[in-house]
Amino acid sequence: MTYIYTDLYNNVNGMTHGKITNLTDARVTLNRAVRFVVGDIDLRSTKRKTQVSPGLFEDVFTYPWPSDAKGLAFIDLQPQINRPSDLEWELTTPEEFDRRKVYDRGMGRELVAVRENDGLKKLLASLQAQNDSLAISTLDSLTAGGGTWQAFGDAENVAADADNYVSGAGSIKFDISSAGGTTAGIQNTSLTSFDFSDYVDNNRSIFVWAYIASTTNLTNFILRVGSGTGAYYSITITTSHEGTFTTGWNLLRFDFANKSTTGSPDTSAGTYVALYMTKASGKVDDGYRFDNLIMLGGVIHDLYYYSKYGWQTSGGTYIENSTTTDYLNADTDELELISIKAAEYAAQELRDYDDVKLFKNDYTDKKTEYILKNPSEAKLLTTIYHEI
Repeated sequence: MTYIYTDLYNNVNGMTHGKITNLTDARVTLNRAVRFVVGDIDLRSTKRKTQVSPGLFEDVFTYPWPSDAKGLAFIDLQPQINRPSDLEWELTTPEEFDRRKVYDRGMGRELVAVRENDGLKKLLASLQAQNDSLAISTLDSLTAGGGTWQAFGDAENVAADADNYVSGAGSIKFDISSAGGTTAGIQNTSLTSFDFSDYVDNNRSIFVWAYIASTTNLTNFILRVGSGTGAYYSITITTSHEGTFTTGWNLLRFDFANKSTTGSPDTSAGTYVALYMTKASGKVDDGYRFDNLIMLGGVIHDLYYYSKYGWQTSGGTYIENSTTTDYLNADTDELELISIKAAEYAAQELRDYDDVKLFKNDYTDKKTEYILKNPSEAKLLTTIYHEI
């Protein structure tokens, strides 16, 4: 970026006849103008690209939405290689996405949505990703995947549950006893041998659904996978795939990139898995479950969007408000738009009402001209109101 805070300051000072020093706080006024223009117009200089980590998966629908993303300003999800010619994204509501996420994919209507609740925003995406997968255990029964699933740590009453599950025909349920330990979960030491060398070496992920009866006194979840109780990889997570542990079903994602190693696991002959939580020693609850343990290799995609941050530091960090000699995310014509709006706000504070009217009209004209030359690339929100 070329223009810095002082460029905007000097522009506005000239437009207000050298009166910018009469403002209560010029930086507050200029920041306000930048926020307004960035929110009002999809400026081409605020387009950003970020890699969706760890990739897109066919049966995983929730992904990070950048904290600096502007509203619903989704532009594109682009595979880093080999984009299909018919891949076109359609932005819809979270409710319609949830209803049609499986039905519509692969039919020329790949759906995305932005869901916001409890102060968190998530990108929802449904795609025939054709990712690599290795099913370890459906966890439908105590013998699913070979061997027998048994208690780990303070778990007790381990049993198959055909009433509350996510996929297949059931889940594995357990309660937490009052034994006073700090772990509880399930393990299997004699699974049918599976080769997961392509997954651990390529830093892929393991997914499992976990039903949390209560998040109180729950610290994290840990997964061990390997060829025995003395030879395994261990991965610890402190949040769910969606960002936080909540009561009910949670999708857990364990990334091999974060693994630690015990002994010498044989990745060509996996037979051991332990799934458990770290908890307070006094935690006693009933009704925890795990379901559908699977390894997945995501398809790398880049997310394009408009940022709501109009500044960046000299180090390249995007920020919402300038605090020092920061750079504007603006080209020459965009600087002009911001300068006019800032001069309008300054004139309001200085009570130069003729100038307020002049700058307001000028901004409207410049905005119209800019949008004609630079139409927004953000997807329009669409829904289906009637279906045959």
